Amino acid sequence: AKIFSRQIKTWDHADIVAENPDLVVPAGQNIVVVHRTLGSSSTAGTTEYMKTACPASWTLDAGSTSNWPDDTTAVQGSGGMAAEIAKTPFAIGYLDAGHGRREGFGEVALQNRNGKYLTTAEANIGLAGTQAVATSVIPADPTSDWSAVNVYNMPGELTWPITLFSYFYVDRDLESQGVDFDTQALLKAFLEYVLSEEGQTHAETYGFVKLPAEVLTYNKDTIASMVFSSTMTPFVREISTAAGTGAGEYILSVKRKSYDTVMHEPIAASLDALDARIAQLTTDVHSASVAQLHGSGTTNPSKFFWNVMHLFKNQAMFPTHLTYRAIGSSSGMHEFVGIDNGNVPQNDFGSGDIPMSSTNFALLKFKMVHIPFAVGAIGIFHSVPAAENGGADVKLDACLLAKIFSRQIKTWDHEDIKAANPNLSVPANTNIKVAHRKEGSSSTAGTTQYLKKACSGSWNLETGSSIDWPADTFEVQGSGGMADYIRENTYAIGYLDAGHGQEEGFGEIALENKAGKSLTTRQANIGDAATVALQTAGAIPDDPAADWSAVNLYDMTGDNTWPITLFSYIYVQQDLRKMDSMTASLLKAFLEYVASDRGQTLMGTYGFVPVPAAVKTKNEATMTSIQFPVGTIDMTFEVDTMMGDGMKLDAISAKRRSFADVQQETLLAEFETAKVAAEARPTVTTTTTTTVVTDNDDNEGDDHDDDHDDDDDDDDSAGGIAWASLIVGVLAAVLAAVAVVKSNPTGSG
Repeated sequence: AKIFSRQIKTWDHADIVAENPDLVVPAGQNIVVVHRTLGSSSTAGTTEYMKTACPASWTLDAGSTSNWPDDTTAVQGSGGMAAEIAKTPFAIGYLDAGHGRREGFGEVALQNRNGKYLTTAEANIGLAGTQAVATSVIPADPTSDWSAVNVYNMPGELTWPITLFSYFYVDRDLESQGVDFDTQALLKAFLEYVLSEEGQTHAETYGFVKLPAEVLTYNKDTIASMVFSSTMTPFVREISTAAGTGAGEYILSVKRKSYDTVMHEPIAASLDALDARIAQLTTDVHSASVAQLHGSGTTNPSKFFWNVMHLFKNQAMFPTHLTYRAIGSSSGMHEFVGIDNGNVPQNDFGSGDIPMSSTNFALLKFKMVHIPFAVGAIGIFHSVPAAENGGADVKLDACLLAKIFSRQIKTWDHEDIKAANPNLSVPANTNIKVAHRKEGSSSTAGTTQYLKKACSGSWNLETGSSIDWPADTFEVQGSGGMADYIRENTYAIGYLDAGHGQEEGFGEIALENKAGKSLTTRQANIGDAATVALQTAGAIPDDPAADWSAVNLYDMTGDNTWPITLFSYIYVQQDLRKMDSMTASLLKAFLEYVASDRGQTLMGTYGFVPVPAAVKTKNEATMTSIQFPVGTIDMTFEVDTMMGDGMKLDAISAKRRSFADVQQETLLAEFETAKVAAEARPTVTTTTTTTVVTDNDDNEGDDHDDDHDDDDDDDDSAGGIAWASLIVGVLAAVLAAVAVVKSNPTGSG
């Protein structure tokens, strides 16, 4: 009542925040109140409910029209209400429940008379009618004055407080009025159909709720009390074929259809779709142009981002161009801040495996928010032959690792390493070949900051994305270079994102965590560190627009926690009202998809761990704090067929695919078949040896690359030849498998 009457004008008002402690909105954010013009039963229902439920706070008139404050927004009809809410951030209005839910709007959980907060989707709408009968709100005599009847704010645990009946007004004595016999019969049949199970089900398709049994009984008694002519022949409905009887004069038969009836539904559906498309084209001039979205930053999730963007390109109704430059966290920050562009962002969003640095945060000329979308781990990998440690994991704690990386410990047979690994048997004085990334890298930042935090007494170097390493260490370019070095050099050690190192099959250090348990990234629960951080006061700021530079997940408590864990973030401006509306529409949809269950599942295929539920909830609140421009479209995602709606311009449909995608799936399936067939065939020894060298160059889209500021421009002809050799080998295997299958169609032998 106070919101609609403008006694409360902002979303961060103390009374609203008290009811919604997790609500995070920009300070002083205006509540845009939207109301219907002219006479409206929804206006009557809403205002009369507020006058009934809270008369002290409702200071305006009640009825189908009201004296709304000047700083509210008037709209025409329920369509105008829906359009205004859709295009206006932070708006509130009233709308019939079915319409609002179809639009996908957020809905206020309203406190009912029993003190329970619930939405219309959670409530039992029919209960108000049941209560109305039980409490004699409905007159016992259907011919009485019903003007005082309402079903607002009825009691009941699941009762929705703003409920209303729709009525028929009927003359009770049709015989004395001299109404034609057939008209009487048709009216009676009409009323009986509407109140029948079939009629009530039919009404549901138009957004109505079935009447409760008590009201249906009351209505049937009312019809029975009506006076019809004794010579009237009632109509009978034919549902199942009644041979002979169905041909009678007073039969309403479902077996009779007109051509108009048959054609009406597809024509109506086509017209609705056409109207929607025309409306979309009329209201947004961008729909005929190419909508663009461009991001840059960490290389680590690059393949995931590219996959999502590829899906959007193929599945959107309108033409799109989405790109992501994998250039490293620090470079992504640089472009997001716009350091070389007058502090105007050069990308639509940035991304990094570390939060925005305090230095860059201080340079911002706008508010930004952090959206942590994935949890990753940096593993410590090595190339000590497994046999030289009895096949067991090499165990180290933070202090030993700090001394190894800083070259205080230089050999694998050092007494401190041997004490932790009594079965380790390596040649005497075997040098530990320490590999590190060059230039800016979040994996360098994560590893060095962890060592400083966990064992500051042994870590005598700097921390950060680039540091001065001892001269007798080995510098590598990108995560691809790190993997190459570990693979090609025995007795090496280095840091690498966990998924990449695991895929390479490298030996991994079992690192002792804060709980004293030694474990590898495979054995740890990577998401635990994020969960612990959320439970630690001050570890993650409540305000998504605050300085997050101190946030880290290193060396968190927990038996199965991995000590070098980090969030991957998307950096977004909080106020996007000056952004192109179609770009904003794509960005909003992109963020929603990444945060969705489908997006998080897809991300898992690239070695990431989904964020915990509490982080997901926090991200949803962050999303509501972002101000999008007028004209931003709320995209819908069609997974299961949505007839009609799937062809709207706002639908990103999984039912749209490119032939290239289908062909790729087919080839991959054939490859898997070939692989299985090849593994099942006897091994044949040949005298020919083929060596395949793969190049994990970061600029070729290596999704395992931790972010860095340096572009790995180390493509060479050998890499291209290697990939060509691999492709030829795969195709040959596929063809061989197909030949085997065709020659043995039954699968026997």
